Amino acid sequence: DYLIANHAGGFTGTFLAFPHLQEPDLIEKAFRINTFSMIQLAIKSLPHLEKTSGHIYVTSSIGGEFPFSTQHHIYCASKHALNGFFYSLQSELIFKKSKVSLTVGSLGLIATKDITAMFDRLDSIPEIYKGSVETCAKLMIEAYIERPRTMTYPVSNWIARLLWLLHPKFHEFIHDRGYFNEDYEDT
Repeated sequence: DYLIANHAGGFTGTFLAFPHLQEPDLIEKAFRINTFSMIQLAIKSLPHLEKTSGHIYVTSSIGGEFPFSTQHHIYCASKHALNGFFYSLQSELIFKKSKVSLTVGSLGLIATKDITAMFDRLDSIPEIYKGSVETCAKLMIEAYIERPRTMTYPVSNWIARLLWLLHPKFHEFIHDRGYFNEDYEDT
């Protein structure tokens, strides 16, 4: 049996420029959608999945791995908390020799209809940073079957994550090129 946990909700805007994004109720709502609901699903399903040697696939975001944008603070924070919980749970399941396996999928910019509508400058973003819906779906299905510990797509996210870990100013490099930062003019 499988639990496929996939939620995403966030609020776009630079945190410091839009005071309404600093409201505790709004922050709590993002964490309820992106973090707490997925943790609750896992907690409720673990006893059954243990009996059936099941698998948990958690769809997260590259925003949970490193801060990819200047306008998704709350989203990135909630996905970072999600990753922290599920990587810790994954370790616990491994050390306990549990029958449950767990994959954390860190997805980047997948060119869905919603994402394409959100980013009016999607065409200006280099192809290496974008992933196709079809390839993403194929990789997710493979992850359900093969049960790796992590799945990252597009591959540029893995490279970006590594670069950010080795050189924390990497996100400034991305920002300076205007990727994912529609609130700022890059003239």
